[in-house]
Amino acid sequence: MVLMVIAKLGVVAGVAFATKQLGVWESPEHSAVLLENARESLRPYAQDLKDRICCWKCQEKCMEEFEPKPWRESFVDSWNDTIKKAFHFLNQVPTNFHHFMEDVEKAVTDLVKEKDQKIQKVNPKQTSCSKMDKTSAKSN
Repeated sequence: MVLMVIAKLGVVAGVAFATKQLGVWESPEHSAVLLENARESLRPYAQDLKDRICCWKCQEKCMEEFEPKPWRESFVDSWNDTIKKAFHFLNQVPTNFHHFMEDVEKAVTDLVKEKDQKIQKVNPKQTSCSKMDKTSAKSN
C-alpha cells in the first residue's frame, strides 16, 4: 500500500515537472500554441484511424485500399491477442468455478429433497418408523 502511494506521488510529480518544462503553466497563448502543436502532431494518426473506421463501417466511402500486414506482424498480433485472452480466461476461472460449485450444490440439494418427497408420498408411515428406529438405535 505504501509503495502504491509512493508510485502515485511519483507519477503526479513527474507530470507536474513535465508540464512545467513544456511551459504549460505559462501564459494562455503559449498553452494554446502547445495544444495546436500537439493537434498537428496527432492529425495524421487520427486521419488514418478515421479512414480505417470508415472502411470498416461503410465500404463505399473508402478512398483507398489498405495493404494487408506482413505475415510476421499478423502472427505476432494474433499471438498477443491469444495470450491476452488466455490470461483473461485464467482471471475468470475462480469466479466461474465458484458459480459451478454453487450450481452443483443446489442441484444435489434439490435432488435429495425431491427423493425424500417421493419416498414420503409412497410410504409416509415407513419414513416415520425408520426415523423412530434411528432414534431408538441411538438411545441404545
